Amino acid sequence: MKKPLKITLISILIFVLLAGATLTLIYLLRPKGQRRDEIDVTPNENAYIDDNTKNIIDCSPTESLFILANNLKKTNYYSSTISGEVDAGGIYKQTIGGEKYRSGESFLYVSRSTSWLKKTANQIFIENGTVLVRNGDADTNVYEDTAAKYTLIEYLNEYGTDCRELTNYELNESTIKSAELVSESDGIYTYRYEINVETAVDAYRVNMYKMGGLSELPTFYKSTLEVSMTENFMPVSVKQIDEYTVNMFLTLNCRSSITERFEKLNDDSVVIPEYEFFGEKLGG
Repeated sequence: MKKPLKITLISILIFVLLAGATLTLIYLLRPKGQRRDEIDVTPNENAYIDDNTKNIIDCSPTESLFILANNLKKTNYYSSTISGEVDAGGIYKQTIGGEKYRSGESFLYVSRSTSWLKKTANQIFIENGTVLVRNGDADTNVYEDTAAKYTLIEYLNEYGTDCRELTNYELNESTIKSAELVSESDGIYTYRYEINVETAVDAYRVNMYKMGGLSELPTFYKSTLEVSMTENFMPVSVKQIDEYTVNMFLTLNCRSSITERFEKLNDDSVVIPEYEFFGEKLGG
């Protein structure tokens, strides 16, 4: 081996070793996030207003939200589409997509998340207190022939949030820092809510930890909820805007914006895709 080539190879080896040592040191000394076993996840104490008699113009922004949450909970048929993006510190972007279907006592949430770093696809089916979770391929939208079965309490402890709720946050008088009516146009009312990240997002953090395959819980800094509804307190769209950090090999400052748009409200033509599969697994 010629001497210059030998020196070059040694230089490259030294560089690789130093780079590896530096990255390892950065990883070990990075700010540590909260471990999953450090918090307990209990079912959210969401606020609902039932049997409302007020017109929407006479309601406060929080009253409108709690009436809406109750109406959605009582709606037996609807579908919705979910879209959004997570900007992970400018290093990469995660595209979020999915659908929800409610038909009587049956509910299905289809979740997809894709980037060059990670791709996931899941179906979460809920019926009569039983939850089935099925993994799939985000590129082909083809799902496995098996599904993990949980009771609802087991599922919430593992996955954090109940996807049948209006949002991923715990919503009540103590978890909403501020609320305002942003606009009204053609009978559509849009509100903005600032969420208290100290009290409202623990279940959401667990969900992100589980679904995103994180090693630690994300740390939230700011959450904003934008909700559009009809004058009859039925949902049009719900947008969640979050700022948080996740600890991977580096600490990444992330900003996500995810919107759910509602369709076919109270339309009994809504059907659960692949219901035969889930019905078979429920009986098994």
